Amino acid sequence: MLGQLKRKALNLSVRNGLAGNFDALSNMKRLARLRGSDLQVREFALSILRNAGINSHDYGREALAIGDFVKNNVTYRRDPEGTEHLIDPLLMIQDIQQRRAEGDCDDMSLLIATLLISIGCQPFFRTVRYEGRFGSFNHVYVVVYDRDGKNRSRRIVLDAIIKDKPIGFEIAHASGQEHAV
Repeated sequence: MLGQLKRKALNLSVRNGLAGNFDALSNMKRLARLRGSDLQVREFALSILRNAGINSHDYGREALAIGDFVKNNVTYRRDPEGTEHLIDPLLMIQDIQQRRAEGDCDDMSLLIATLLISIGCQPFFRTVRYEGRFGSFNHVYVVVYDRDGKNRSRRIVLDAIIKDKPIGFEIAHASGQEHAV
């Protein structure tokens, strides 16, 4: 389906601490928007929805299906200490097709956000700290909002690294922020 990309992650030059978190987040947003307009990415996302049997206009289930797919098809692997790698979503899709996809929370979140953008959804990156209210973020995942027929918003959490809980589960944290992609 996809042409072969060079097997390479993007090595980000980021500052330390919170500034480095925002550097990585900025790169993730840029790449998600760029790849989210790719027709091959859209076709991959649509195939996930078809295989999951998601009906038309069921936007909440679309988001959950994409999050669940990434959760079940990408193995969590940390980046080396002091290094920030970011795997291009096109490369991650190739790796999934070859059953060798691996990445950390930012890689999985980037892929989920990219797939959601390709089907017209507005994702948010949620950055959280597990200890303390200030300082660097420890984790990132995707959040979307689905409006029901009564115009109420339902918040949907798509954290693909939590393998022992269903998609939609959110671990308690000390503080966090949502960033529109």
